Amino acid sequence: MLSASLFAFNMRTRFLLLFILHSSLFTLHFTFAQERIRDVYAEAPDSIFPLLTKNNRLDQIDFRENNMKAEVKDKFDNRSELLVLTDCYLKLQLSERCLVEMRLLTDSTFCMVETFLAPAPDSRLRRFDTQWHELPLNIERPSVDDFLSEDVDTDTRLALKALPLIKASLSETDNTITFELQTLELPREQRKKAEGKTQQIIRKLGN
Repeated sequence: MLSASLFAFNMRTRFLLLFILHSSLFTLHFTFAQERIRDVYAEAPDSIFPLLTKNNRLDQIDFRENNMKAEVKDKFDNRSELLVLTDCYLKLQLSERCLVEMRLLTDSTFCMVETFLAPAPDSRLRRFDTQWHELPLNIERPSVDDFLSEDVDTDTRLALKALPLIKASLSETDNTITFELQTLELPREQRKKAEGKTQQIIRKLGN
């Protein structure tokens, strides 16, 4: 009788341990899946990438993960290519005029940078949770003065402030962002005056 009870106890204990282990593995798998930027990109609303269908994005991910050129035709038959894909970061050449970068900041938030070429690049920075609800930005776009050395003349400084084009780039390896002031739209004379007198600004992204 005692032996039967002990056997039943051992079976219940084993079942409980297996249940806990299975639940833990499921939770770990689910969390890992949610942490991967590929899943966030795959589930993007159509309003975020109106040129691409969900199947387009899934094809890009599949090509990239199989070490193939991750290029598809968008709704207007133009090329779109997923250039870089890691667990936390992706870079997408959405079109000839638009580059998109995304980087996970935490398990539940990520940053997206859209850079538009016209022809000088200018970037828009956005922050979302992983369900694509937009969140307030917790980093400020630098001012023109932040980029310029003190010996830049007043006319050049004012011209840059009149049309402040700033390119932003996310890091592939950490939660930093690099800002670069663009001078391509300046008249040639002022562009020469600004040469060598601007600096990159690197900042840490908040969660």
